[in-house]
Amino acid sequence: MTARNPVRYSQRAQEGTAIDIDGVFRYLNRDLRMVERALAAHLSSPIPLIPVVGKHITLSGGKRIRPALLLLCADACGYRGARRTTMAVVTEYMHTATLLHDDVVDQGTVRRGRPSANIVFGNSVSVLVGDFLFARASQLMTEDGDIEVLRIYARTLVFLSEGEVMQLMKTRDPGISEKEYLAVVFCKTASLIAAACETGAVLAEADIDTRKAMFEFGRSIGIAFQLVDDILDFAGTENALGKRPLQDLREGKITLPLLYALRMAKAAERQRARRLLATKERGNREVAYLAGLVARYGGIGYATAQAKKHLLRGKRFLLRLPDSPARSALLTLSDYILFRTA
Repeated sequence: MTARNPVRYSQRAQEGTAIDIDGVFRYLNRDLRMVERALAAHLSSPIPLIPVVGKHITLSGGKRIRPALLLLCADACGYRGARRTTMAVVTEYMHTATLLHDDVVDQGTVRRGRPSANIVFGNSVSVLVGDFLFARASQLMTEDGDIEVLRIYARTLVFLSEGEVMQLMKTRDPGISEKEYLAVVFCKTASLIAAACETGAVLAEADIDTRKAMFEFGRSIGIAFQLVDDILDFAGTENALGKRPLQDLREGKITLPLLYALRMAKAAERQRARRLLATKERGNREVAYLAGLVARYGGIGYATAQAKKHLLRGKRFLLRLPDSPARSALLTLSDYILFRTA
């Protein structure tokens, strides 16, 4: 792969140029196979239910975006040693733990096209296995012994917890501001992606400015990642998403497309939307009305523009890194995050 100017490359992707995401994963093939083996190995426990539940969610076909970003950031900063595998596992375990907890909080029923763990094993088991994954990640970091890595992920655990509580407080709240929503997005999604990217720089013993650049790269593309998820909930298909579209609306989550539509809607429309969101459950008719507001007032277009803005901001931080196949792969993976369909 050859490195490209990140801004021009993103523009070409928007114009329809194919994004060679398969090339990125071919480049990472050996590294990701090592991560997959380690993910399975570290699920071992004398309590037989733990690896069963852990494998149900951890090995159920996730895209491994976070491990891929960590592997590539470390590589691009000059480190290709074995600690990349350990920290990729730490990152994916923490991500998977949040999924287990999220499905309990949101009463989710489907995850990646399969019944979610809380449906198969129950809420109590899902929460406790999520706790096990957090604990195993902490154990791996402690055994690694790098205080800077521990500091990064301890900080991230705080963000993840705060984000979950903030989202719970703001569910069905049509008064949520865009600033508040983006704070939730950072804590729940972008903070862990930023941690993965910064950790890659730490493994390479990069200078503090490079560490900060990798954190900001991860923050920006992490926000873009979540905004694309918001968009796909409206625009994606059940087959591609592995779940029903418009699920956020059914759960009363006010994501950026709806937030923008409410801001632009007429007063009477806003009042009706507020009444619908205030109810504990929304049927197909109520969901269709809210989705119609998003379509009428360009909520998807606005969210797309914001996702592109964050993506371009993030890619500019990659200019700090030397030209390399890993940097080029990071540029490609960034574009994939924006233009994916699931």
